Order: sequence, then structure tokens, then C-alpha cells
Amino acid sequence: MADTPALLIRDATDDDIPAIVEIVNHAIRNSTSMWETQETTLEARLEWLHASQASGFPVLVAQMPDGNVAGYSSWKMFRPFSGYRHTVEHSLYIAPAYKRQGIGSALLQALCERAKAADVHVMIAGITSTNIASRKLHERFGFQHGGLLPECGTKYGRWMDLLFLYRIMSPV
Repeated sequence: MADTPALLIRDATDDDIPAIVEIVNHAIRNSTSMWETQETTLEARLEWLHASQASGFPVLVAQMPDGNVAGYSSWKMFRPFSGYRHTVEHSLYIAPAYKRQGIGSALLQALCERAKAADVHVMIAGITSTNIASRKLHERFGFQHGGLLPECGTKYGRWMDLLFLYRIMSPV
């Protein structure tokens, strides 16, 4: 039996943007994991990628052995005040065809490693409270419950609760 090439986690490039747009737009159209109702565009996501890179924020993709992008993860500044400069809020999305294959774990592991190397003290995840898979994934990586904001978002005509999870990445 021949070895199967491994999943590759790498920095995103402009060439990955069409796949990222597909992943994002699928989440917008079909889930409450992203509280957006307007689909994104190639231009908007290219601008996001370039702004993230210019700020030193990672945008990682999970590339399958066949070259397909199966998911992405990134982070941004948690809040725009200097006191939060060591705290980031991250995002992680997987293409529907690749869910439940360990790709989320690989992306989150890589993002946590980047956070430690970048002197990030706290990583925060804002998750729709009903997204059990995302909550369990984060808990496996040591994220703890940080609070619940009831009915602070809406999509598909219903109110949604926002669950904050956090992980302290470096010692106090």
C-alpha cells in the first residue's frame, strides 16, 4: 500500500481566493456559522487577504493532496485598542465536502502554533451557540467558555446567541 500524501497547511496566496470565496459564500448561504447575509466577492476577499498579510495576521489554507483547498483559518485583532494588542479573534471554515476529516483540527493546531510564535497571549473564538461541532473542536484544543451573549445576532429570521471561547496561549 503506497503512502498517501499528507494534508498541507500553508499560507494562503491570491490563487487560493476563489476557493476561499466558495467556502465563505457556502457558509453565508447555508449556515448560521457566519452571521452575514450578503455573499462576498473575489475582490473583497483579495482585499481582506492583502490587509491581513500587511498587518502580519496569518491566513492559512488546508490543501488536499489533489491541490484542492479544503478550508481556511485566520485571525484578526480582537478589538482596535492598544490594550488588546496581544489578543486575537480567529475564524476557521471548512468546505462542506471535507468536514469531519480532521481538517479543522489541523488548521486550528497550525493557527495555535502561529499564535505562540507571534506573542499572542489570548485567542478568542466567537461561535454560534448551537454550533456544537465547533465548540467541541475548540474545547479539544484547550479553549474554555468565556461567556454567552444572548440574541445578539440574527439570521434566517431568528435570534442567535454568541458563545465566546478563549485560550490563554502564553503564561502570565
